[in-house]
Amino acid sequence: MNRLYLFCFAFLLLLGYEDKREPVKPNIIVIMADDLGFGGISCYGSKEVSTPNLDALAANGVRFTDFHSNGPVCSPTRAAMLTGNYQQRSGLEGVIYVRGETRQLGIDTSQVTVAKLLKNNGYATGIMGKWHLGYRKEFNPVNFGFDEFFGYLSGNIDYHSHYDNAGIFDWWHNLDSIAEEGYSTDLITRHSIDFINQHKDGPFFLYVAHEAPHAPLQGRNDPPFRLPGKKFDDYGRTEDRQNVYHEMVEVMDEGIGKIMQALKENNLEENTLVIFISDNGAEVFGDNGGLNGHKGQLLEGGHRVPAIACWKGRIPPGESGTTLATMDLMPTILAVTRTQPPASIRFDGIDFSGVLFGGADFPDRTLFWRYRNQRAARRNQWKVVITGSDTALYNLEQDLEETTDLSDSNRNVVEGLVRQLEAWESDVGKDVEMKTL
Repeated sequence: MNRLYLFCFAFLLLLGYEDKREPVKPNIIVIMADDLGFGGISCYGSKEVSTPNLDALAANGVRFTDFHSNGPVCSPTRAAMLTGNYQQRSGLEGVIYVRGETRQLGIDTSQVTVAKLLKNNGYATGIMGKWHLGYRKEFNPVNFGFDEFFGYLSGNIDYHSHYDNAGIFDWWHNLDSIAEEGYSTDLITRHSIDFINQHKDGPFFLYVAHEAPHAPLQGRNDPPFRLPGKKFDDYGRTEDRQNVYHEMVEVMDEGIGKIMQALKENNLEENTLVIFISDNGAEVFGDNGGLNGHKGQLLEGGHRVPAIACWKGRIPPGESGTTLATMDLMPTILAVTRTQPPASIRFDGIDFSGVLFGGADFPDRTLFWRYRNQRAARRNQWKVVITGSDTALYNLEQDLEETTDLSDSNRNVVEGLVRQLEAWESDVGKDVEMKTL
């Protein structure tokens, strides 16, 4: 019988028989730091912070040097990542703030997210950490394709007491507010590992939305300071800001190491794509790698961020200077997971899986940003930045720090980029900017 079986198997191979079984679907983990600047980790040049786990991720994967957040603040970039489109199409050009009328707003409920499409393709979906796309029930992650949510709805919380900066308790499991002791970075890590262990038979999509190193500046062993009935400073009360900030990044890195260890223990390294990014540039006390500008600005320091992609045995280690944006993640993830979106859905983002797996060419395009009274457009080396009535042009190949305005000697370049910017504004709408900080 064994000889007959071997003979038949060999005969089928000779006939060109193909195994028609469904290929194994890869797991996807997206890890997003909060307010981490371009130079904020050691593999991007920091001499002050030790991030061995992110360094290992970069050494074994692709380290991107020209990756950009869609916005210079939190909510817009997160909307762009989840929808594959400019955030203006989701109604989220600005930050959903804890006080005032924006607390009632959220991501357009008609939006189809990457989590929703992956769920329809048989994926278990989870988000652990920061949402910041709406406080009300209809804006909760479970209504946008996520099976499980542990975390907070606002832009930041006390890392220990879990009160937001309006003094409202903000820690959730799905639609329920829950009391859970612990440092928020550690809780996000723990719930992420639990999710991996629960869904190790896959496939799964896990969005690890860290709070670190966003203010308030609090270390793992610092006391809580946002408590009911007490006044507090949004940034915390520590006087040693730099060291606490560095500790916050290092604790996040420690957690990422634990997540990677969970993949290894479950034999998932070779079937899991891990992507690490930041939602925007750092504040003034962070490290933007010598770039001009910071969070909230459309100079490079506000939106050029660290980004790493790693998949053991699939992505060749190296560095890429391809110009990418957060909105490119969704079409890329759909391509990698062989998830077909409905024919009615179009993306502003572009699939860059060819860059990941083989260094394929990526099409030229113009990228756009808009926040408050600032607008910017970038194509290849040229970037125009309009702030109020002032217009500047920079050649990023020669002047990455954006110190020299070349607009007077390159009027044709300025005019061309401004025309494209105006056409883009007509497309995404000029009336979507919210009243925000």
